[in-house]
Amino acid sequence: MERGYAGTSVREIGERAGVGQSSLYHHARSKGQLLRELHGTFAQELIALLEKAAASDASPPDQLRSVIYAVLSVVETHRAVVTVYLRESYALSEEARQEVMQERDKMDFMVDLILKRGVESGDFRPDLDVHLTRLAILGMCNWSYQWYRPDGPQSMAEISKYFADVAMAGVLHNPSR
Repeated sequence: MERGYAGTSVREIGERAGVGQSSLYHHARSKGQLLRELHGTFAQELIALLEKAAASDASPPDQLRSVIYAVLSVVETHRAVVTVYLRESYALSEEARQEVMQERDKMDFMVDLILKRGVESGDFRPDLDVHLTRLAILGMCNWSYQWYRPDGPQSMAEISKYFADVAMAGVLHNPSR
């Protein structure tokens, strides 16, 4: 997170993890494998949260709020991992990059599904561009890894509520709901 993928050696990773370089190589063949595993573990955790939101019996607006809260809670609890996930995918092998893209496609699918349900139910605007709306909402949430600080002026709960309110103002068919 601090120096990026290229600026960090396996030795430094081992030191931070409290294991020797040889022990680290026993568990991982390369720094690239560590990066891929970090991406995969993180993606699976976030996919599970988004699937839970999409599978709930809640209304589409409440499901979308759950997505926003889930993404921002992960930024709060896993900021270093989110930073690496969002900034360092360029360093993945082509095969690993394709796997990561499939995982990101699953995340996108869950959010798109909720947005489409909201349009179909009449909760969301009928002219809603699902693709652009997903990009806007996830972009707003994902970018928070850059500026969120636990000791900042607002808690992540306050930020999550505010972001959800902003999103709802943009998607609801009848904002007074």
